[in-house]
This record gives sequence, C-alpha cells and structure tokens, in this order.
Amino acid sequence: MKTKLIIPLCFLMLFTFIGSCKKKVAGPGGKNTISGTIRFKNGVSGNNDAAPMAWVSIAYGTNEATSSFDQTIVTDASGNYKIEGLNKGKYFIKATYTDTNGFSYSNSGVGVIFENKKKSLEVSITLE
Repeated sequence: MKTKLIIPLCFLMLFTFIGSCKKKVAGPGGKNTISGTIRFKNGVSGNNDAAPMAWVSIAYGTNEATSSFDQTIVTDASGNYKIEGLNKGKYFIKATYTDTNGFSYSNSGVGVIFENKKKSLEVSITLE
C-alpha cells in the first residue's frame, strides 16, 4: 500500500522540481531598469532639444531591429523615461517623436542585453 503512494509522490516531486528550474525569459518580473533621455535634433535651432511626450517602445527577447514591440511608454516633459522590473535577457528600444510643427523624428533602435539580475542601464537617444 505504501508503494502505491510513494510512486505518485515521487512523480509529483519530480515535476515540481523541473517546473521550478524553468529559465526566466526577457520581459517583466525582474529587477533590471532601462532609463535615459530622448532628444531630437531641432532643425530650426540646430540644438539637441529634449523630446517631451516622445514614444519609447521596447521589444522583449531580441536585441535586433524589429517592428513588433511589447511595451510603449511616453517620456516626461524633460524627455526622460524609465522602464523598471525587467528580467535578464535581450531588449530592443526604439523612440519616435513629433514636434509642435508636425515634423517626425525617429531612430533605428538600440539593442541591449541584461546578463545580471539587478542592473540599471542608461540608454539616451538622439532622434533625427
């Protein structure tokens, strides 16, 4: 009778152990942070001005160019952004901005990799 209970219990423990060894994938759930400032090359003044209300998009699981993004945030009035709570892994960041005159600015994107569990990366971008 005890043998009948031991075998299912062993399988249950085995599956529990295998499930707990699952590798975390890129995306939310960790302690990594990406932050920075988005600026744009102002065609009138020639300065690199802060880009308030710029769109910052991030793709999880890749550090190469993509057209599919998992999260998009908006910069503050000074062009600053912060994406917190990311797992280890690969990320691709792209920003776009439209100024008050309707001119659009963008970049080709930036790929980053978090190899540690608790790290902050500064990724500032100048759009043209």
